[in-house]
Amino acid sequence: MKGIGGRIRKIGKGMQEWVQRLRYREKVAVICFLTGLFPLSVMGIFCYHQTSRLLYKQEYRAMDSAIQTAVEATDTQIRVYEGLLSYLASSDVVFDIPFQDTSQLVDTYERLNYEFDVFLNSLNVLHPEVLQITVYNAQSDLTHGKQLRPLSDLEAESWYTPEAVTAKPSWYLNDDGTLRVIQRLPNPYEKYVRSYSENCISITLDPENFFRVLTSVSDDCRLRVISPRQTLYSFLADTLDGGRREQGKWYSLNRATTLANWLIVLEKPSRILTEPISRMSAVIVLIILTCLLLIVVMSGFWARLFMKRINLFYGHIQEVKNGNLGLDVRDDCPDEIGELTNSFQEMLDRLNRLIQEDYQNKIHLREAELKALQAQINPHFLYNCLSLINSRALLAGQPEISRMSQLLSVFYRTTLNKGKSETTLESELKNVSSYLDIQKLLHEDLFEVTWQVEPDLPEVKIPNLLLQPLVENALVHGILPNKPKKGRLFLSVSRVMNQIRFTILDNGVGIPREKLPTLLQTDSGGYGLKNVDERLRLTYGEEYGLNIQSIEGESTMVTFCIPFHGEEEGEKE
Repeated sequence: MKGIGGRIRKIGKGMQEWVQRLRYREKVAVICFLTGLFPLSVMGIFCYHQTSRLLYKQEYRAMDSAIQTAVEATDTQIRVYEGLLSYLASSDVVFDIPFQDTSQLVDTYERLNYEFDVFLNSLNVLHPEVLQITVYNAQSDLTHGKQLRPLSDLEAESWYTPEAVTAKPSWYLNDDGTLRVIQRLPNPYEKYVRSYSENCISITLDPENFFRVLTSVSDDCRLRVISPRQTLYSFLADTLDGGRREQGKWYSLNRATTLANWLIVLEKPSRILTEPISRMSAVIVLIILTCLLLIVVMSGFWARLFMKRINLFYGHIQEVKNGNLGLDVRDDCPDEIGELTNSFQEMLDRLNRLIQEDYQNKIHLREAELKALQAQINPHFLYNCLSLINSRALLAGQPEISRMSQLLSVFYRTTLNKGKSETTLESELKNVSSYLDIQKLLHEDLFEVTWQVEPDLPEVKIPNLLLQPLVENALVHGILPNKPKKGRLFLSVSRVMNQIRFTILDNGVGIPREKLPTLLQTDSGGYGLKNVDERLRLTYGEEYGLNIQSIEGESTMVTFCIPFHGEEEGEKE
């Protein structure tokens, strides 16, 4: 059992691998074929069994009808000749003959010739099919041709026994092949009691003539008539040769006659019953094969039809793979392939949109870099001028001018950053500090600055000029327009988890509530809030950007965060 189970699993695994190796079109064709084959096979088997059963029933009904006809025809024949025999046995001319006085030869032969022979000959005229009517004499040796014979002649028949002949008609097949119906004759000397002597009378018939009606019952059967003692008749239809074709199984029906207790057996060879079934089976097989051919054709057609759209979709994928992103692959069909195609189109549209957005972002970044480059025009010339101003101011005893030149030198050195787009956090804080000192000198301490920088901040690289534009916005658009009020600016840099948080808070005029939603979408020129917000998102991701909160007439707070990794802090240590 284990070996059989292992072979079955091996066959199943092989079938699974074979199916997996098929191309999708072949899989669709195979599935369509198997889907049509299963119900077709079930229908074919069902039709075969139903047709076989109906044909068998039809043949058995035909056999039953034939044997019923045979029984009725045989009963009619039996009734005719048994009636004739009973008529002869009850005739005074017949049953008196064996009891004639043999000493009165003239009277005896006169009666035999002019009564007995005339009576029997008249019956032969009415029934010419009767071969012989014979009275068997057990009383004396009196004989008369074939009409009156001694009982010893009857005893010579193989079937004869004293019990074989009774007061009622009995049927036997003689040794010469003729058919005999026989019964005992009444005793003429018993007037009041019905008794029978040992004398008997028989009618001899030709069995072929007697059973001729049976030959027309069926033209493809074997028919036998069997009495309790003998087979009286056997008939084989001309269509049956009795050879090798008929040596197989035979189907038979039998039925007893009503009058003589005969059994009529009707037999047909199995091939007679199975030939219609075989022909019908051939027709069913032909229909199934035709349907299978149609299934194969239709399976190929549907497979090609399904694969047409899939191949088209595959061709679009190859074009996209080769760089053609401007395709329109929409499909109006609401099936799964249509949904897949439309999803691919949505992905393609989104990809084009992201590529466009990335392209625009890169353009903006290049423009920002260009502006930074434009600010570097001849920086050495600027530094030399500021150094000269510083030295002349010291010689002239002008400390404020010297201080201003030094601050400008630090500010522009950190701002230009040698043309680099990134700077260190320390350098960015120096840039903001120098800018604020310059603004204090310009505006004669109209505002105060409070710094809150957490010590031991990691040395991280950040985009150049992140803080200075925000501080400049706070001063120019928040504190300076509010001159009667002492300006206060609060700057905070702290570490929160794996992020560095920047806060710029001022007590200026604030921002109107209706402008807050669109503030970061408006290009104010130069390094404005929108520029800083875009650079933060480009550098660190969409979740990073400016957060602006403002109370009109009171304050504005701008915050943002940048991420840093643990290894950067480790490098510092």
